[in-house]
Amino acid sequence: MKKVMTAVVGAALLLGACSVRSISNSGYGGESGTTNAFYRGELKEADVIGVPPDTPVTEAEIAAALKGGGQALPQPRRSLPLMVVQSGAVVPDDLMLQALRRGFTVESFSGVPPANTDDYARRLRLMAAQGGYRQLLCYWGALEAERSGSATKLVSWVPIVGAIIPDERQRMRLRLKALLVDVETGRWRAYAPAPVDDTAISTPLTREDSDQDQVAQLKAKAYEALADDLIRAAVP
Repeated sequence: MKKVMTAVVGAALLLGACSVRSISNSGYGGESGTTNAFYRGELKEADVIGVPPDTPVTEAEIAAALKGGGQALPQPRRSLPLMVVQSGAVVPDDLMLQALRRGFTVESFSGVPPANTDDYARRLRLMAAQGGYRQLLCYWGALEAERSGSATKLVSWVPIVGAIIPDERQRMRLRLKALLVDVETGRWRAYAPAPVDDTAISTPLTREDSDQDQVAQLKAKAYEALADDLIRAAVP
């Protein structure tokens, strides 16, 4: 019976676990609770582009939107300052602002969802216009992590030795999406660079540092990729 129980426990450890957390709440353990004291959830795409989720949509509105589809979608403009919003964050990550500064003059704005998001898209555009911004970028990011234990976890009952033996592999992936909004018209264009991923092996003593190193590396790669997409698409 003891051998059977050991096998069951070992199998459970090796199966691993999955988690998803926001880039705006990306501290270690963020998948099981809020690690950012200022985190209040995420903006929805509809909050940014102005499509009220509970408002009935008429066929006439769809036809009008299609008729206006011939208008050019917004392109990032190097000559215009860019207001940058990170969903869920008081200010965008500095790594993102640094990446965007390679092609644009940027300024940050809060992405913390307000208590009332009714007509928030118009209010966001008004705030941008009042600051002299004709284009704004809002982006979201999801960190997906998959953890699996190794056979060494079965001998980690030795307190000191077990703490320094690599016993867990974590594969992490970061997916970004962004909306570029023309402040004057409200028209928008979506961007979604290819996901980036990384795999790391850690010990109980290095688990948190290893996790946060992965987060930092993936953010740097993903932010550079999104900035590259915008810079390539930019017009004077």
